[in-house]
Amino acid sequence: GEMTPENRLKPGTLPSGILGNPGGLAGVWAKENSRDAIFDAIQNREVFGTSGPRIVPRFFGGWNLPTDSCERSDMVAQGYANGVPMGSDLSAMPAENSKPSFIVSALRDPVSGATPLQQLQVIKGWVNDEGEAHYKVITAAGSPDNGAGVDAGTGARKGDGHDSLCAIITDEEFQADISAYYYLRVVENPSPRWSLLDCLKFENANRPEVCKDSSRHIIQEMAWTSPIWYSPAAEN
Repeated sequence: GEMTPENRLKPGTLPSGILGNPGGLAGVWAKENSRDAIFDAIQNREVFGTSGPRIVPRFFGGWNLPTDSCERSDMVAQGYANGVPMGSDLSAMPAENSKPSFIVSALRDPVSGATPLQQLQVIKGWVNDEGEAHYKVITAAGSPDNGAGVDAGTGARKGDGHDSLCAIITDEEFQADISAYYYLRVVENPSPRWSLLDCLKFENANRPEVCKDSSRHIIQEMAWTSPIWYSPAAEN
């Protein structure tokens, strides 16, 4: 039968440990719901993953993306027409001083009562002349300071969030001679982990030792897209 809260919270019972967060999902942007189209999308790397919620992210990069893309009903069509989707390589630079822009967009999990979105982040990674790897997190939409949180005593979420978020951002620090990658990370408002909800089923005096640090039991679910890559080799 199903494990009891007491067994789930006992150290060593779960293979992933007390901080395991099961239930991740993979998404594929296919032209149609057919085996061939799905395999084509996987081969093209137009895929994304989530930590569990059915968040829907879109991510496009290009040199001439319309600045009003988020207000347009054909945003996705514009992304394909004027840029490349997640999993692709940026095309060659059209001019010497060009800088890439990105459409970042996401819809919250559509299930009633699902956690709202908090922010969209673009993660940029690159390797400098010394061979050292670097990355930068850019908040593109929403804010980490929106006051959202979880009441550790009840497990209830608090604070406002977003049903959807969208933005157009430009890499103003772009350097044409340095390879780089970019991907979109979608972040939900804080929510209670399964472990917090299990801990709350016990009277305070009878809670297992692992329940004492409530901050360990509050998480932020996320989604991640495949990267978009830039290489100076594309200029040759």
